[in-house]
Amino acid sequence: MKAIKQYLGAGLVSAALLATATPAFAANLLVNGSFESPGCSFNCILDTPAQADFISGWTTFLSGVEYFSVPATVPGSAAADGVNAVDLANYVYTNGGGIQQNFKTAVGQRYRLTFSAGNSAASGRTGTGVIQVKVAGQTVSFDTPVVATQAVAWKTITYDFTATTPQTTLSFFNEENPYTHYALIDNVIVEAL
Repeated sequence: MKAIKQYLGAGLVSAALLATATPAFAANLLVNGSFESPGCSFNCILDTPAQADFISGWTTFLSGVEYFSVPATVPGSAAADGVNAVDLANYVYTNGGGIQQNFKTAVGQRYRLTFSAGNSAASGRTGTGVIQVKVAGQTVSFDTPVVATQAVAWKTITYDFTATTPQTTLSFFNEENPYTHYALIDNVIVEAL
């Protein structure tokens, strides 16, 4: 009986240590941050007002976006998370495009935006691009990875901001020539700090 108590006691101490050592992960405040819903089997051009809300939780603006299955569209490539991604440089128009989502925030609270930025040199593109982000009244620009091959390459970008309103709009956009550049995004997460 004494041995059972010793093992039971050691087990409870171990469980308590694990419970306190496990990091707390904040919930993603965004809906469909990896663009998996509703899905696109190949390449969907979302460039009309009727298509603006096609991607669950998101709304397109400017000239819209390209919504696509990365492995189906760019052989030998993978999305940063899941299967789908968004190209902000919509090739139907020469003025780029954008996508945005509104989410609840607390005024004065700090938040962290994390997303994957991608690029490819497929179809004669330079393998360079710029992703512009507007959130909480600030607009910042981030370079995509520089890529010399067709395969999509990704890098993770983080940006901290303080909410100024009880509802915040997160916007991603690109205003470069889409026949020269890609500006891919995936795996978008916003967490309270």
